[in-house]
Amino acid sequence: MRTQNIENTITGWFFSDDEIEMAISNNWMLNPSIDLANPCNLNCAYCYIEEKESTRKIRLPNELSHTEIIWTIEDMHTCGAKTINIVGAGEPTIDPRFEQIIQRIFDLGMTTVLFTNGIRFYYEPSLLNFLYERNVSVVLKLNSISTETQDLVAGQRGYARKRDEVLERLIDTGFAIPKPTRLGVDVIAFKGNVEEIPVIHKMCRSQNIFPIIGEYIPTGRTENGAFQGHNALGGFSDAESRRTAELLLPIDSTDRLVLLRSIEDIDNRFGIKRSSNFAYFGGSICTQVLGLYVDIQGNIWPCVARQKKTEKGFVSGWLGNIRNGDRPSEIWRNNLYLRSIRESFTGGCQFKHALTTRHEPSRA
Repeated sequence: MRTQNIENTITGWFFSDDEIEMAISNNWMLNPSIDLANPCNLNCAYCYIEEKESTRKIRLPNELSHTEIIWTIEDMHTCGAKTINIVGAGEPTIDPRFEQIIQRIFDLGMTTVLFTNGIRFYYEPSLLNFLYERNVSVVLKLNSISTETQDLVAGQRGYARKRDEVLERLIDTGFAIPKPTRLGVDVIAFKGNVEEIPVIHKMCRSQNIFPIIGEYIPTGRTENGAFQGHNALGGFSDAESRRTAELLLPIDSTDRLVLLRSIEDIDNRFGIKRSSNFAYFGGSICTQVLGLYVDIQGNIWPCVARQKKTEKGFVSGWLGNIRNGDRPSEIWRNNLYLRSIRESFTGGCQFKHALTTRHEPSRA
């Protein structure tokens, strides 16, 4: 079963089974993703977009122009896209073209799902009204309710305080009123926060906030699913750097099973219907696989994960580049691998750990 619960998704990710079947039958992409500029006003040591050896995120010399980004969005629209996820590559809201891109997506009749750290909203709260009026759903970074933990893993002291204020402003603006909600939080599970995630999940359920709780995407500073962003810790003391590296160790099979059971129990108490195949700990399916991902350098991928683990190791999912004349719409319609993904779609994730596989705790 892949039917979505309207209370367990976010506007822009919610599609009926009929819409999904129609999209698969007609080779439409429903839910593609793009990057904006690479710079970021944080320096998360677990960033899956950034190169693992880098010290911080800076502008790249070959980023897509505004014209190229708009062309990509319009090409996706011609292929049936109803949503555009803005997932990076850096912090989208500081891209100088941010408002124009949001406006164009809105003018095309599509929904934007915006992944953001929210810092710009702290300094420019009026921007929230601009986004609300253009039907944007906002997914805010929230990895810990501990100020120390959040600031360390985000690479900036004071971030947790700003984020908490922005979350309240988003709620006050009305993003958490509709169903599906238009407010989510993006939570990455690691050793340092795994015990507090049920508290975050319960808070979300009580306030109609969509909890997107997952594990490391196996690229960038978490290549192969393990923390590898040690070079990003230069802004902290040696003791803080060691502490951050300890916090960001990946969870193991025991952690995974305990966390999954805890969250299932919370969802049962809130009457939240979970899919039998799901991509996130909260029991929600992933519809982003029903769309391509185009990064800030024009590379085209099946998913933001960019690679897939197989029995023979990790395999790159690179499909082309728009600067080579490759059109995302044509690749989506004609690529045999993408066709197989559509035809086997269940809502689960084909790139990260399969949460629906119930592993028993290790007894080492």
